[in-house]
Amino acid sequence: MLDTTLEASLTIPRPPADVHAFMTTPDNWAAASPLTESIRGENTDRPATLGTTFVDVLRLGEAAMTVEVEWTVTRDEPGITWQIATDPPASSDPADGRVHVTLTYAYADSPLGTGSTLLTRVVRATYPGSAPLPLAYRDTFTNQAAANHFLAAMRDTMLARPRGMSTAIPRQG
Repeated sequence: MLDTTLEASLTIPRPPADVHAFMTTPDNWAAASPLTESIRGENTDRPATLGTTFVDVLRLGEAAMTVEVEWTVTRDEPGITWQIATDPPASSDPADGRVHVTLTYAYADSPLGTGSTLLTRVVRATYPGSAPLPLAYRDTFTNQAAANHFLAAMRDTMLARPRGMSTAIPRQG
């Protein structure tokens, strides 16, 4: 059984609408996340809106177990909050059940000044099963350092781009 919530926050010197557009563009994740190998789906080079689905190919754990998770946008309030959910299998045995994961981004005006955003990322994972959950899953959903690193990498990537360029850079060839 697993029921965990992992929260990380940071301030980004951009307005909430710009931060939302960047964070909700799936193609931006691969460059910042050490877990994401690739993103597949339609229009992943722009913000994913309510009902949109896309596949995140993740490399989990030291054994480099690859898992494909299909995320669905379940909440989309630009500049306020955005949420996605997935239910990947806990293992290759269907009897082990599924892990339910929600990822939520919340945006607020930063107390540090105008034009800055306090971004909070919350990942909640629940697994009601009794079978042992693979360590790669457990470690992914409980690693605070990785969560902080991901947000910092996304912030740094966003700040390296000119203002107004908040979605993904167009794909080459």
